[in-house]
Amino acid sequence: MLPEISYLPGIYTVILIITMGIIASILLDRKNRWIAVIIAEIVVAVSIFYLLDTPISQTGYTVFDEFSRFISIIFLITSFLIILSLSSELTDVPRFGLAIALILAANIGMIVAVSSLNIIQIVVGWELAGLASYAVIAIKRKDPIAIEAAMKFFIVGSIGFGLALFGISFIFGATGSLNLVEISAKLAIGSYDYNLIFTGLILLISGLGFKMAIVPFHVWIPDTYDGAPYSITTFLAAASKTMAFAVGLRLFYHGLNPVSYIWRPLFAILAIITMTYGNLAALAQNKMKRLLAWSSIAHAGYIILLFGAFGFSANLLAGGLFHILMHAIMKILAFIAAAYLAYVIGSDLITDYTGLGRTQKLVSFFLTIDLLALAGIPPLAGFWSKYILFLGVVESGYVFLALIAVINSAISLYYYARIIKFLYFETVEEPKGVGTRGPISYLIPVVLTGLTIILLGINPDPLINFLKTVAP
Repeated sequence: MLPEISYLPGIYTVILIITMGIIASILLDRKNRWIAVIIAEIVVAVSIFYLLDTPISQTGYTVFDEFSRFISIIFLITSFLIILSLSSELTDVPRFGLAIALILAANIGMIVAVSSLNIIQIVVGWELAGLASYAVIAIKRKDPIAIEAAMKFFIVGSIGFGLALFGISFIFGATGSLNLVEISAKLAIGSYDYNLIFTGLILLISGLGFKMAIVPFHVWIPDTYDGAPYSITTFLAAASKTMAFAVGLRLFYHGLNPVSYIWRPLFAILAIITMTYGNLAALAQNKMKRLLAWSSIAHAGYIILLFGAFGFSANLLAGGLFHILMHAIMKILAFIAAAYLAYVIGSDLITDYTGLGRTQKLVSFFLTIDLLALAGIPPLAGFWSKYILFLGVVESGYVFLALIAVINSAISLYYYARIIKFLYFETVEEPKGVGTRGPISYLIPVVLTGLTIILLGINPDPLINFLKTVAP
């Protein structure tokens, strides 16, 4: 079929390909688990290659540019790795094909959301991704913790979505348009009501804040990440949050940039609070998933420096996009490595990791690499993404923000190093997991993401130079 549908513009072909994968996945149950996985992986791989080869285009309000290409590929690569790990984790789920279908459906919503210049179209994609995410968290119907996690995400997500819609209505009332290009033009000439715009921006930031998991809109993150299956948690941390940041970039960089004097200081304050509170809360965690959840909140604080230090530095946007990519990759490795170790030792407690550096050498090695990258230790890719981002903050004239971010990175090193200490430097008479091996479907994503972190750390320049040409 592909040659016959290749005339469809931009992302529509990808949506059609993924839709076929959704239909195939729904028709398969747990007896055909590996067939469903293979079909889904083929669909995602074909979509990635198609996006890489698709020329830039715009059809109506749908735009396929380098920004939507870059972000959409993050979604698809994340899903490719997560679907593989799902095959080992959801062994007790009767409708395994439905879980894969929901992941693919969320991809359609996320791709639509980041490939639109119309706020209503963005909202439709955002909510499609949200509905699929709520459902897939609750895919283990007999697990009360997973159901509770899904309900918390659903309730908080609905509140955030409602606030965002309310804010959009104020922006529409002030400008008379839902087209980001038209909104930007009207704001640039001062043709708007300040009070309406200010109120709309406050509500919109609050709504997006729930998706971005920035303080004080983060309340759902620790419990939802802890209660959801590891692979689904990975999807939320890597793909869903990437969509939130990408949508924010579209809205604020593309449509609302003329009134940056209103929203820039708000984001700067939120960035300081988020990175500081996230790192301090992570210090007190004893469970790996909850620690990674708070770590993800702290990294959200780093990423929204993109908005809080909005200016004319090419390094700011390139560093922010680089860190969005690295956050996705590093969280995939961290959560799936944690899933592998939990499978081996039957525990998520960090203290139970004692001695695993000697009994689970490969996973422990890549997890250590990942933790050092999350802390921003050179020469790993996590260091370069933070360095370029913080450099852009300084170049934009916000040295104080950059200094706070550096201090927070130093704080985070403590709780990452604590995990490494248990892996390699604590002794126990009989380490857990001796002679036990986890599923290869966990091991493959760990190795691939670990090698990516190392290789991008060795030679980050080509990616950084490319990202300097990407604009939302």
